[in-house]
Amino acid sequence: MKPTFLAVTLAVAFLGTSSGAWAAEPEGPPIDFASPPDGAWAWTRGCSLRHPFCVHAPPRAPTDSILAALAATDRAWDVATGALALAPPDPESDGVWHVYLVDGVDEGSTALLAARDPLAHFDRASSFALVDRDLLPGCALDFAVARAVARASLWRMAPATDEGSARAETQMLARLATPCYVGYDEERTFQDEPERAVVDPASPSFDQGAALFFEWLDANFATYPGALIAGLSSLAPTRTGARVWRWSGTPTGFDVLRVSLKNALGTGSTLDDVLARFAVHRALAIPPARIRWHVPWPAKGRRLASAIPVAPTGASYVLVDMAGAPGSAKLRVEASWEDFGRMRWEIVKLDAQGAVLADVPVTSLPLGTSASMTVEPLDGVDRVLVVGANVGSTEHTFDPDEGWWEPHGWLLTLEGE
Repeated sequence: MKPTFLAVTLAVAFLGTSSGAWAAEPEGPPIDFASPPDGAWAWTRGCSLRHPFCVHAPPRAPTDSILAALAATDRAWDVATGALALAPPDPESDGVWHVYLVDGVDEGSTALLAARDPLAHFDRASSFALVDRDLLPGCALDFAVARAVARASLWRMAPATDEGSARAETQMLARLATPCYVGYDEERTFQDEPERAVVDPASPSFDQGAALFFEWLDANFATYPGALIAGLSSLAPTRTGARVWRWSGTPTGFDVLRVSLKNALGTGSTLDDVLARFAVHRALAIPPARIRWHVPWPAKGRRLASAIPVAPTGASYVLVDMAGAPGSAKLRVEASWEDFGRMRWEIVKLDAQGAVLADVPVTSLPLGTSASMTVEPLDGVDRVLVVGANVGSTEHTFDPDEGWWEPHGWLLTLEGE
């Protein structure tokens, strides 16, 4: 049975919310208030008859563009608050959520922080949306508006969400809310750099590709499509002081995952095991993660070093060809890595079509810096994929608000037997 993020114990929802915790907790993302476009109060507008939002366009903008945006927002609102069970965007003080059609919006759309709710028990915020007015009706406009509605819902439910996770989560939700497949280039960016942390607030394109991570989590551990994000938002409430410039830093979505995914892959399993499984998944996904080492059968012992150090939640891959291996061959694999890093290694046996024949974890001590095993049997195996996943520091848990994480290098010895 899949665990649901909406029925996790209330203890998870109040991680770090005791009154004595606020002064010492880490800082979250900056609180950056935004303002509507200059003169927008005088723009042409059209308002929905079913939901509390209005679409604004500059003077002389075609009426059709306003009508198309209205229809797209109505559709996105219906799906977000219906099938996906997200909270609707919080309106501004006039009781309306505003969508502005403007030129040159990066990634086509965004929802920006308008105001904090001064009365809410936990952090809650209203927002407004900017949508590129050059988007044509159809997939491009529908997807952009759906992403803006999803981001506005996130501002309402969990405004302290780090920017990297917010981009990835809203990209995922927009895919669920529309029949459009958008974001292949971003997925390729994400998969080309598997050694990076799965979210990175410095790179919008990478983070949108990181929707792959949240989609995989949602497909494997949520009870219905989209429940993962609704759960993460509901179970990570924060309290931020009124006179500070950064959101509260805890709890984060990864804090919720750390507690909620205990035993998800079997008794005693943790988020570490989940990250290791995702590292294997992304190597075999479409598009696949970049494999920086592709080596022939090591008839003589061969030692490899990480081309790029691996950040927490990232992964490295080595692919070994079986061509030239003798009958009844075995493969000796010995891995070592730097202190203060925790790595999980898995051996994946692939056939000639790339299908998985077996997936074998390499055991190691919890705080160890080495692991080894002899891989056998290899009958019918075309390639052996060695996966190394950095599951975090030995000193502290992964915090997506940091924006910089200490990567760790590794050494791998391969020898045919």
